[in-house]
Amino acid sequence: MFEIQKNQEILLENVLSVRKKMNQEELQIEIAQTAKIIEKYQAVKAGPLITSTFSVEIVNGEYLMDMEIMIPLNKPFPSDQTYKHKKIFHLVNALSCRFMGNPVGVQSTYESIIKYISDKGLQQITAFYNVYTSDNSEASLEKMIIDIYVGVNPSIL
Repeated sequence: MFEIQKNQEILLENVLSVRKKMNQEELQIEIAQTAKIIEKYQAVKAGPLITSTFSVEIVNGEYLMDMEIMIPLNKPFPSDQTYKHKKIFHLVNALSCRFMGNPVGVQSTYESIIKYISDKGLQQITAFYNVYTSDNSEASLEKMIIDIYVGVNPSIL
């Protein structure tokens, strides 16, 4: 079982952000591409990888996700058409919950948070943000740690 924390926040500076529609394979390619962009700007990753899924649709029998990938860096960098520089990303008034294990099972954690929001009469106002706090290598897939955040309306808290 897990515990849902209230009044949580995420505060990041100099965030590399890319948002686009992609399938699971394209997501992995995009994450690898961000490493090349970070290297290009001679920057260093200054925090965990964060993903957020805004919507999912089925196109030609394949799941297509509208996703954002964010990575905090040690310094600013110039935005281009694909990769945006966010000086600050600040999520406040969030609920959070830690998921540990194979990410295939993370859906049940989302469902539990959604049930909590409903049971407490809260209003969700953001997408879910997944903060990958552990190494993402294949060897550690069963031991992944993902902190899940979702913003809720503070006037209802």
